[in-house]
Amino acid sequence: MSCKLVYLARRAKTVSREDWPRIWKSHAIFASQFPALEAEIDWMRYCNRIDEPMLDGQPAVLPGISTVHDGVSVASSESLETLQGGALSKEERALIDKDEVRVFDMLTPNFTWYCNETVVMDGPPLEFAVFRFLKRKDGVGRQDFDRQFIAAHEGISPPAGLNRLALNHPMGDPLPLFPFEGIAEWWFATQDDAVRALSGDMPGGDLAGFCDADATETVLTYISHRWPKT
Repeated sequence: MSCKLVYLARRAKTVSREDWPRIWKSHAIFASQFPALEAEIDWMRYCNRIDEPMLDGQPAVLPGISTVHDGVSVASSESLETLQGGALSKEERALIDKDEVRVFDMLTPNFTWYCNETVVMDGPPLEFAVFRFLKRKDGVGRQDFDRQFIAAHEGISPPAGLNRLALNHPMGDPLPLFPFEGIAEWWFATQDDAVRALSGDMPGGDLAGFCDADATETVLTYISHRWPKT
């Protein structure tokens, strides 16, 4: 069974929004020099936020889209230890931490989730992705949250152009700064398909029974870097 790593990235104050994709990619290239990481990762995607969504060649207004963060990274591996960096030496970990300070506004453990995965619709991660980070509603137990999280997505009619739908269930306790306990990832071949889905074909109100709607963060992205390249 594959394990997943998902993180919700925000750039360092010294990095401009325009330079962000290039500098973020340079971090992936830097980390790839450590064989213990690259050898056991099945696939990885850096998904940059789309700042000006378009639909049929025209600007699209999507009020629920977050601009708080710059991008989402997703990686899959059979080894949880690999995703957690357990195979790195202390010296290698220190080098990666130093590079993270160059790229991000804080070290990645503060905004990284290690997850089990429920695949609702299987297929390769294509060019555009919508990520939804969901916080459990007060009074809803964790097991009940996971059950309703899965049921809300398994019962849908897939939007046009949807290629892959996966649900990520973070392990362990919620992160102090970002207490999300469910992460949905929707993959599309085109931006138009992703925007149309956000305009009405994705589950929304049916999440309110078990999610804190005010704390939900939805990010529309395109792939800015991938590994492997094909």
